[in-house]
Amino acid sequence: MFNRLCLSAILFVLGFSMLPASFAAAADTVVTVTSPANNSTNPSAVLITATTSDWNASDHLEVWDTNSGQSAMKLGNVFAGSTNTIHVLPKGSHTTTVKAVTSSGLVLSSSSVSYTVAESCTSSSTVQCNFDQLGIADPDTSCNNAPTEALWMGNPCGAQGSGSSEPKSYSAQEITSTGGLADANNTSLNGESLLLSETQADSGYSNVLFSASSPSQTTTLDSHWIMDLYVYLPNPEAHQAFELDAQYVWGGYWTKFYTECAFNISAGTGYWGVYGGGNGWTFLNGKNGAPNVPCNRSQFSAPWSGGPTSTGWHHIVWTFLRNTGGYAEYESLTFDGTTYQLNNYTPTTETNSGSNQGDFSALVQLDGADNATAYPTVQAYVNELNITHTP
Repeated sequence: MFNRLCLSAILFVLGFSMLPASFAAAADTVVTVTSPANNSTNPSAVLITATTSDWNASDHLEVWDTNSGQSAMKLGNVFAGSTNTIHVLPKGSHTTTVKAVTSSGLVLSSSSVSYTVAESCTSSSTVQCNFDQLGIADPDTSCNNAPTEALWMGNPCGAQGSGSSEPKSYSAQEITSTGGLADANNTSLNGESLLLSETQADSGYSNVLFSASSPSQTTTLDSHWIMDLYVYLPNPEAHQAFELDAQYVWGGYWTKFYTECAFNISAGTGYWGVYGGGNGWTFLNGKNGAPNVPCNRSQFSAPWSGGPTSTGWHHIVWTFLRNTGGYAEYESLTFDGTTYQLNNYTPTTETNSGSNQGDFSALVQLDGADNATAYPTVQAYVNELNITHTP
């Protein structure tokens, strides 16, 4: 009896030790989601981070999300033991799950968090939220670059740039949409967005400037400005450049915070540019004291790192300073979570005269590529365009 029991024990130990290594490792594989926090409220750009202990038995991580009771959607695969990516998600309640999965599809471990996506912007005396939802002017055209009406209108008059021409037509439209995953060719993050379009002239390239003024004015001298928005370009190849601006009138000075992604600069290398009044545009290419801030079509056409495989929304945040001389200083740019410090770069000391003290506006200019035959239509979706201004 003793020998028989000893033999059984020995066989049991031998059998356990002969199990595949992956089985033993699986017992120690633990996924932990570290962001967002459980029961938190987050903006549309949600940072999802997770770590995995004892990664060796796994092949990849899978990131899944369920929005407001809809079916779970895969946000992507990560072939590493951790993930630190930003995903643009629609408003509502979410449960995000990160799974450690073997090459055969076996789930070794998973971790979930539940949270809410909601806009964090509330209009106040220092914040104007949702410029993109102000509505469309009727008629939606004006040859005045600085309208005082709190509605979007286009200015096709006097196309800017050598060789440019006025477009055949243009339009500003209010878009409403619903969908489970915002960063997957949906036309809105929060159900409403602004679609700006132009049909190019037959030759060369065309451009058109769209603008809308804030419904409220500033009542003090506000020196610090933040322009925060999401942009979706359905076809970045159709754009020669893409311009995003804010402007502000105070003390007789018209301060222009004008920026553009110049796709074609330096033989297509592409850089952000800032406006220098009479000096024209200065491109941030790291030369002559300018910061180095790249901007190319791939940044707009490629999805965010780790995100869905489709073109989608991109998050842009500019911070500006209106200095005591009334001209613009550029402090920083954050594109899809990467921040470029511009160290109060000042391209000019020139100021422009302006009336309507306290007025401020948002502007978007479409610049079509120099091939109207290949790219007859130029479009941009704009969403959650918020401007903050403080003394």
